[in-house]
This record gives sequence, C-alpha cells and structure tokens, in this order.
Amino acid sequence: MNNKERKIIQKELGQKNIEHYFKLLENRFEPDYDKFYIKEICKLSEGFTIRLTREQKLKFCKKCSTFMNTKTQEIRLNSMLGAKEYICKNCGNVKRFKYK
Repeated sequence: MNNKERKIIQKELGQKNIEHYFKLLENRFEPDYDKFYIKEICKLSEGFTIRLTREQKLKFCKKCSTFMNTKTQEIRLNSMLGAKEYICKNCGNVKRFKYK
C-alpha cells in the first residue's frame, strides 16, 4: 500500500466518522454530548481536509458549538445584502448565505 492509497482510505474513514457523529446529533441520544460531537466533527474535517456540505454546516454554530434547531436559531432574510441569515440565539453569531 503506497502513500496515496493510505490517504484515500483515511479520508473515507474520516467521512464515515463524520456521518456517524451527525447521526448521533440528529437522533439526540445524549443531548449533553452535543458540543463534544461537534468538536469531533470539526477536528475530523480539518485533520483529513474534508469539506462539509452546506446542510452540514447549518446544523451547528461554529462559534459556540451548539446544535442548531428551531429553539436555538433564528432565520431571517436580509434584502439589503440579498442573503439568508442564520442567527444563533446562544452567542449571536450570524451565518449568511446568498440567495437568488
């Protein structure tokens, strides 16, 4: 097994682990461990250079590591910027995505 094959296998395993952590977040078996799961997802994506999809990025706040659902986020349309804003109710962090 050469270096390139090993990196591909590691990246696949990292992607599987990320998907597993997102399943744990969505099923909410242990709400107390949400911040731990989110930090692990960020470590895996940075360590193996795996890009998270837009849907995955919207599931947690990058600043305070909280799981985003209807109770912890607010969604607004900003017509001046032409963007959809996702606002975290815990820390006030704003994510903006252009819409057309």
